[in-house]
Amino acid sequence: MEKSLFELSSVIHTQDEIRLTWPDLGGIYYVYRDDQLFYEGIIPSFCDRQFKQGKLYHYTIERVVDGVVTDVVRLQTTPYVAEKNVENPLQFLVMTTIIAQTQIALSWEMMKDVETYEIYRNDVFLGKVCSNQYIDRAITLDQPYVYRVQASRPLKKSEERFSKGKSIIAYMIGKFTRLKKETGIEEFVVMKEIPPLNELLIPVSKRNMKRKVNDWKFRYTTFLAGKTIKNPHIFSKNRYFQGDERGFNPESHRFRTCVDIALHNHLRRSPMTFMKRVGKTVAYSKDGEIREVAVASSNQIKLERIGETKFLLTHDVKNPLVQAPAIDYEVHAILGQNGLFDITGFHNQAPHHEVYLMKDEGEWLLIYSAESEALIWMADVLGWRYWRHLNFH
Repeated sequence: MEKSLFELSSVIHTQDEIRLTWPDLGGIYYVYRDDQLFYEGIIPSFCDRQFKQGKLYHYTIERVVDGVVTDVVRLQTTPYVAEKNVENPLQFLVMTTIIAQTQIALSWEMMKDVETYEIYRNDVFLGKVCSNQYIDRAITLDQPYVYRVQASRPLKKSEERFSKGKSIIAYMIGKFTRLKKETGIEEFVVMKEIPPLNELLIPVSKRNMKRKVNDWKFRYTTFLAGKTIKNPHIFSKNRYFQGDERGFNPESHRFRTCVDIALHNHLRRSPMTFMKRVGKTVAYSKDGEIREVAVASSNQIKLERIGETKFLLTHDVKNPLVQAPAIDYEVHAILGQNGLFDITGFHNQAPHHEVYLMKDEGEWLLIYSAESEALIWMADVLGWRYWRHLNFH
């Protein structure tokens, strides 16, 4: 069966509107936003001015000929936000995904001072682009896809968060310390999860009512992968620390810190529960003898609920035995009853980080992971890693 050529021609964002246009193939066009009819007519364009800043919207465009829906295109996007979150620049970045029988098209708001973007599909490298869009036509309708867009920029370009003095310190640390990669670099990664297209490209009237998610479970764990970790402070008597000796694993009981958040939609007022745990810190002498054992305070792991479906998690936990930078991260999350999730965060690049989601009584889904770049990367002057993972539902 030949695929339809019904696609969106353009998506234009301004601060006050989102404008969609498509080729006029004849018939009547219906435009739905979040499954509610917003437009019916023969003009192949639609302008939406009734939206909230920063909210994720889903649009469906149907072409109807002789009373039959012949073509469906779907779009997920967010309105343009002029005032960005300086601490978390990906949070309000405009992300647009277009789904048609002939393509999956990704576009994103340009990031300041980023020159190229790497594109991956299901962890396979597809190429680099200098623009802020990628169109994939090598797709099938019955396969799920996860796209990843990666980019980086010099720390010295991030004037909003870092001073020139800090970028110089980062350069000096990198020059005189043996590290696996260049210092003074900020990294960005955005992941987009898309179910099979034949589940998405059906008329609104024929869509089954999606079962609501009764319970969301969220887990964020930090850990030291090795058996022992060398202290980067060479004059300390605590020459080594005990590691957690493991890889990425949502069920492991060995960690530096572990945070569990659960949203119970099936209970009255949808309560949110919060549990935080901190692993033991064990320090060894240069001869391998245990010198000290302690557990860090969890007081600086904090949760703020924002409305019914959102939360802000902040984490700032320090080594209780030596003067060292904290394990520092932050997460903003949206967990919708309809199955939508949009999670964005940032962290310093040590130790290992892993983030998981679970719907109801299903399995843990790994939505983000990052390997440690060495303990010295816990210093914020070396560069943060920013990430975002959202799904098309």
